[in-house]
Amino acid sequence: MRYALSEPASEAVSGSGEMIRVDGGAVQLRQTIYPAREVDLKQGWLDPRLVAFHEFDLQAVAPYNRLAISLISAAASRKLKRVLIASAQHGDGRTSVTLNLAAALARARQSVLVVESDFLRPSALRLLGFDVETGLSEAIAKNLAPSRALVWLQPTGFNLLPTRAQAENSAELLASPIFEMMMRMLMPEFDFILFDSAPLLAAADASLLQSHTDATLLVIRPGRVSTSQMAKAVALLDEDMLLGAVLNRATV
Repeated sequence: MRYALSEPASEAVSGSGEMIRVDGGAVQLRQTIYPAREVDLKQGWLDPRLVAFHEFDLQAVAPYNRLAISLISAAASRKLKRVLIASAQHGDGRTSVTLNLAAALARARQSVLVVESDFLRPSALRLLGFDVETGLSEAIAKNLAPSRALVWLQPTGFNLLPTRAQAENSAELLASPIFEMMMRMLMPEFDFILFDSAPLLAAADASLLQSHTDATLLVIRPGRVSTSQMAKAVALLDEDMLLGAVLNRATV
C-alpha cells in the first residue's frame, strides 16, 4: 500500500464511574467509556494542513479518502484495528497525516481514536487549535481512567487522547502496565485506533508501541530523509507489520 499526498494498579475508575478490576491480568470492562470533554472545532483554529477536516480542496482530500477505504477493506479480511503511524524524523508530517486519516475514516462512518503517543514533540493540540487540562501522560502518571483524557472532536466525529507537553520518561510511560490497561479498555470501543508515534530515529517509542498495534504505516516526506536514514528507520520496524508507506507533500 503506497499513497502520495500533495502538500501498575489493581483497579481503576471507568468513564462511567464504575470500577474496572484486573484479575489475573484480565481487564473486566463494565460499561461503555465516555469522553470527558467535547470540543467543537472552528475552521479558524485548524492548521491549513488538516485538509480532510473540510472539503474546500477535494483534490487534497481524495488521497486520504482512498487510504481510509483501503484500511477499511483490509480490516475486513485481517486483524487491522490498531495502526501505528511512524516516520523517520520530525518534520515529515506524521501528525497531520494521522489527523487527516482519522477525519477521513470518521467520514466513512468508522469509530476512530487517535492516541498521541509522541511524548518528545506532541503537536496534535497545536494543529487543532485548543488545549486540555489532562492528557495521556497525566492520566498514566495519576492512574486515571482514559475517559478523563479523551476528547470528542466535532464536527469531524472522532476521539483524541492527546499529549499536552513533552515528557522525558516516554519509554517508562509506554511500558507502564497502566498504559497497557488503558489500551485494553479502549480497544473494544473503536473500529480503528491510530497511534501517532515519536520518530523512529529519535526514540525507541515506536518499537514499544508495536506490541500494541496490528500494522504500521510509514510516513515519508521526499527530500527530507536520506536513503541511509530511511534504511535505519525501516530496520527498527517489524517488516511483517509494515502495511505501506505514505508519501507526504510529494510532487505529483
